[in-house]
Amino acid sequence: MLEAIFSWVFETWYNAFLALFIFFNLLYWSVTGAGILVFRYLVRRRGLTKVANHHLYAGQVTKEIWQSMRSILVFSLQGIMIQQGLEQGWFRISYELNWWVFPQIIVLFFWNELHFYAVHALLHTRFMMRHIHKVHHHSKEPTVYSTFSFHWIEAFLLGTVIVFPLLVFPFQALAILSLPVMSLIINLLGHCNYDFFSGHAPEHILKFSYRHSMHHKKGKGNLGFLLPWLDKIFNTSVKNIS
Repeated sequence: MLEAIFSWVFETWYNAFLALFIFFNLLYWSVTGAGILVFRYLVRRRGLTKVANHHLYAGQVTKEIWQSMRSILVFSLQGIMIQQGLEQGWFRISYELNWWVFPQIIVLFFWNELHFYAVHALLHTRFMMRHIHKVHHHSKEPTVYSTFSFHWIEAFLLGTVIVFPLLVFPFQALAILSLPVMSLIINLLGHCNYDFFSGHAPEHILKFSYRHSMHHKKGKGNLGFLLPWLDKIFNTSVKNIS
């Protein structure tokens, strides 16, 4: 069934565009909606608290949603590139389904970490920060709606995360589908502005939500996605976090 779905999606460029537009919208709204319900429950029952409180600027959520829709449009247009790559034989997808899907998901998880760090570091160069990444950083206090709130160029750069894996190895279709799903969930947790593990030090692996909120607060440092290791290696951790 999965092969039949992928075959239809990538049969034509307009199928690819339409299918990915629907897919990313469903993903964005379902994960965001579920996140809001879970966070409200944790606030009420577990005393979950905000990381930082800068107060939202006027119209922030509406603006973040519109910018997220623009990013989804960019991701959908990139689907045309994937469709053409598959048609020309540049990209490969496996439709087998066996236990190898689990190590493939792990590989894609670590690739996502490397790709995000590299793109994020590029976005924090002077020119890119001034003209591109400032759109995302306009949200000093991030929200669950900030996950795709990018300049269209940033959306394009982040959307290339799937290109290299498709070029080098025929990953299973389910593993490929897991990449945007786990990426958005981690992105949601990173932008929700809640401190889930307040008892741990900032560099602890579980403090990724706190670290990214501090990234928005200070506008620099903590360039990693979920893991703190690349920030430690390249000395880009935010110092003296408070």
